[in-house]
This record gives sequence, structure tokens and C-alpha cells, in this order.
Amino acid sequence: MIKAQDIVVLVSLIGENSVSSYKKLSGRVHLSVSETHAAVKRLEEAGLVNSDRRLINRNVSEFLTHALRYMFPFKQSGFLAKGMPTSYAAPVAENNFASTGAVPVWSGSKGNVYGMAFEPIYPSATEVAIQDPVLYDRLALVDMLRGGRLRERIFAQNKLNDILK
Repeated sequence: MIKAQDIVVLVSLIGENSVSSYKKLSGRVHLSVSETHAAVKRLEEAGLVNSDRRLINRNVSEFLTHALRYMFPFKQSGFLAKGMPTSYAAPVAENNFASTGAVPVWSGSKGNVYGMAFEPIYPSATEVAIQDPVLYDRLALVDMLRGGRLRERIFAQNKLNDILK
């Protein structure tokens, strides 16, 4: 069964040739080496990574587009908070969507935007995003797929498919 932390590992592998080093990957995604190894194994069992530890792009695209929002719905915490913008409010989609209310944010001391607090796909996702702008963009796209409106989901799907090619 895929876990939320596996999604962070999965999106960190997009655009990579394969898992070069579990130690390097674990540092990038803020998991232990054993958790990272287990995540890659689960991704392999799910048919998202092959035995050479390379992504199966077509399967990844289908999984992210169609299954992610049902397995890991975008949950609103129900309060306004200071945090990092995510989903359509993140830098990856900054000028593509108009907003008429509180934007979605991952609450935390590192962010500087007030908005509606949402839970990241995995608790360490905010730390990962702070240290790696590329992963921040991908995790924001994941949030669009998890809970965005149709237009936002299509935008995220197209962006991720461009990276997967």
C-alpha cells in the first residue's frame, strides 16, 4: 500500500534517470535511508518504478492524475495561518489563477503568506519545499491534483506530464 511519504519520494524521482543513492535521496526528502528504501520498494510493487528503480512515466502520470486525490485528499485545517503558499497559490502557478479569498498555505513559521491552512501530503513536505524549490513546485502541483478545481488539476497534470517526458 502506498503511503503519503512515498508520494514525496515519487515526485522527487521525476526527471531523474534512477535512484542513484538512497542516502542522497533520503537527504533530499527528509526521510531515513531505510524509510526511503521502503518507499521505493512500495513504488516498485505498485508498478510506478521498475526493477532498475526508474520511473514508469505512463503509470506515474496515470496514478497522479486519477488516484492521488482519492487516496490522499487535500484536507483543510479550518483556520487561517501564516505559511507557505501551495496549490494554485504557489510560485509554480502564481500568475495562472485568480484568487478571491484566502489562498491555501502549509502553515508554519517559515512561510510569509496568510491563508487557509491545509495539511501537506506529508509532514516533512514543508521542510523539503524550503530547501528544494524544484520539489516545492512539484509538491504544489501534487496539491492541485489532490484538491484543485478541474482547471487547476489540468494545469498540474500538464506541468507534470511535461516533466515526465
